[in-house]
Amino acid sequence: MIDFELYRIFVAVAKEENITKASENLNISQPAITKQIKNLENQLSIKLFERKSKGVTLTVEGKNLYEKLKNPIEELNRIDAQMGKERFINIGTHNHMGGLIFGQAINEYTLKYPNVNLNLICEEIEELLKKLKKKEIDIVFAKKYDAEVPDGLIFIKLGQLHEVFIVNKQSKIANQTLTLDNLKDQMIYIPREYEQTTKRIKELTKNTNINLKLSNYRSIVRLVNEGMVVGVVTSEYLYDWEWEKFNLKEVKNDMGLGEVEFGIYLNSNSFKELNRLVETIKESFK
Repeated sequence: MIDFELYRIFVAVAKEENITKASENLNISQPAITKQIKNLENQLSIKLFERKSKGVTLTVEGKNLYEKLKNPIEELNRIDAQMGKERFINIGTHNHMGGLIFGQAINEYTLKYPNVNLNLICEEIEELLKKLKKKEIDIVFAKKYDAEVPDGLIFIKLGQLHEVFIVNKQSKIANQTLTLDNLKDQMIYIPREYEQTTKRIKELTKNTNINLKLSNYRSIVRLVNEGMVVGVVTSEYLYDWEWEKFNLKEVKNDMGLGEVEFGIYLNSNSFKELNRLVETIKESFK
């Protein structure tokens, strides 16, 4: 079954005979519209438009399709406008990821589309991905959970985050490379259970006698500042001023803790508000 959104975009372009004007009317980027038109042509196995110097013109097949679709699509757009004045997008994430990493994109989106409510649902990543598969939520902001993306979902990479060990600048191990051996006598404070960083550090230190203690980010920072303990954090979750104020230093390690991909997980759901959110996010991380 072809996505209604593809037909809606096709009718908008056909009506204007101009991708730029259709882009402005739909609040969708021109490259995204061009890609969606190509997707529709591929699915229908016909060519819909011919390019000209100042826009596009419909092919014979395109005109036939437009005549069949223009009235139903316009009616559906009217219904959508009436019923969809306030729409919800359910986002799975946690506070640091949603606020510090995706905050700018969320702010841009809410300013542009004030009638769309973004509901942030904070749970463990395993639970969020289960809910995404069941379509109980629409999108997940997260670090890449596993190399294999769960069936029925897609992962769009947006960049890299850095999971690191931190110590007080005065610590005797501040200039060392951390290994499993020289961590045995250290108290290591790690984020709460729902953090993917915690899952990784537990895997890296399993079958050892290393002393791991759960805490939250702000407490980890203060504990590292006040004593000779080691913390594990995602460096991008700390503000720039915290590194200086709390005498923090990142310590190298040879245990495999380091860069990790982050991005968005999606299911097969597709509606215009969600599509616009995805486009806003992609633009924000270019």
